[in-house]
Amino acid sequence: MVTGPTGSGKTVSLYTGMDILNTPERNILTAEDPIEIDLEGINQVAINDNIGLDFATALRVFLRQDPGVILVGEIRDGEIAIRAAQTGHMILSTLHTNSATETLTRLQNLGVSAFNLATSVSLIIAQRLVRKLCSACKESVEIPEKVLMAEGFNKDSLAHLEIYRAVGCNVCKEGYKGRIGIYEVVPITETLSCIIMDGANSIQLAKTLQGEGINNLRQSALLKVAQGLTSLDEVNRIT
Repeated sequence: MVTGPTGSGKTVSLYTGMDILNTPERNILTAEDPIEIDLEGINQVAINDNIGLDFATALRVFLRQDPGVILVGEIRDGEIAIRAAQTGHMILSTLHTNSATETLTRLQNLGVSAFNLATSVSLIIAQRLVRKLCSACKESVEIPEKVLMAEGFNKDSLAHLEIYRAVGCNVCKEGYKGRIGIYEVVPITETLSCIIMDGANSIQLAKTLQGEGINNLRQSALLKVAQGLTSLDEVNRIT
């Protein structure tokens, strides 16, 4: 599952994954609305609600064609996708949620049982795109330690931390040039599966992820700030 708002780069992530999986011996089927990129060797179907060809219908038909990988542009019927995953198919899809943990609760709201979630979902990626600082004009800025701590930086990392801000020049726009992704990558571990089956909410799931050392979107974004790739202002805008 790849999650995030419109424009966060979900489609590019999914197409990249399909390109990696696309080998002659693997049957890959997609249901998309619309088909954004034509991929050679992959059977792509455009969803058309006007003739009754929705995501659920396409998925049911796909399961009769011995697919190895199925991409569903957006999950709208959680049970059908879960049943496909339980029969050994790799399912790639998206949801419009703000975080990986909210994806799990959203799937439950769509009718997927906690047991099926814990045993069928293998990986969730929540992502955003942030503007990248222009390397030609970015400049270092002094920010009080107290403010950096409040923003979420670890005290141990402050000694060698250098923060940059956007300036603007004739080779960029308002101090930024290009974009980079920030990601919250959550594999469904045995520990996570257990608390999902116990009925944990998104807050409890997030605490468990922190305990397992998995960075959330905010922490991943702050790493980009520490690397000098983006600004604190941009991170606050996105997260």
